[in-house]
Amino acid sequence: MAEGAPPLLVERTEDDIVIVTLNRRQAVNSVSFEMWELFGAALDEIERNTPPRGLVVTGAGGFFCIGGDVKLPPARGQGALSPATRLEMGQRIIARLRKLPVPVISAVEGGAFGIGLALALSADMVFAGEGSQFGAPFIDYGTVPDGGATWLLERQIGRYRTAELIFSGRTIDVAEASSLGLISRATPKGEALSTAVEFLKNVGQGNRHATELAKRLLQGAQEGGIDASHSLELAYCAICQTGEEVARAREAFIAKAQAARAAKAEAKG
Repeated sequence: MAEGAPPLLVERTEDDIVIVTLNRRQAVNSVSFEMWELFGAALDEIERNTPPRGLVVTGAGGFFCIGGDVKLPPARGQGALSPATRLEMGQRIIARLRKLPVPVISAVEGGAFGIGLALALSADMVFAGEGSQFGAPFIDYGTVPDGGATWLLERQIGRYRTAELIFSGRTIDVAEASSLGLISRATPKGEALSTAVEFLKNVGQGNRHATELAKRLLQGAQEGGIDASHSLELAYCAICQTGEEVARAREAFIAKAQAARAAKAEAKG
């Protein structure tokens, strides 16, 4: 990273996709107070304006995030929880990412460890380049999982596998992460970001409102029971059915089906 370069870069592309890049290359993109502060400001900006098509979180220099910067003090101020000030900031960012009303993808290259793993798992999808590694070596450093890592892992891969990863602190590769269901898609090395951007270009083209509601359903499905999910489905489907986009989509579908039937009949004739 060039001297004076910000620890976080934010770009909104011409395709209306926000790319957030962790940019502390010399520290393997380990998180700092300033990085979390800039991340919070970026989310503030997104929430104030028209939502983008989607958001991608990635890391500069071919590495996602090594975790917290152990060379920097984790505390600010005084009080019983002051030693965990930086962690608290990270928790807020991770919680806000999960609640964004747009699809969020973590584009991982190199590796995601510690709170970097929690940050990656806070997304709706994780795309990982070949050669990437993942780990939760908190106990090895004399601490406990943070950033919601335990909660996120348990819901993604189950209690037993989560316990094994946390207690062992071992590193897993892309193949194992894929088999565990920890990542959504494996990509060739160096192509996680471009694959994520290309994916988001095709999301919500017909109806961004429906995409937002589908995101909320995903959140409800993870955090509530099936009865609560049914209630949300009814409410959101009712909202969608009143929109002009649904009518247009239905007309387009019918026209396409009629054209296909006509072509099939002509071929038979």
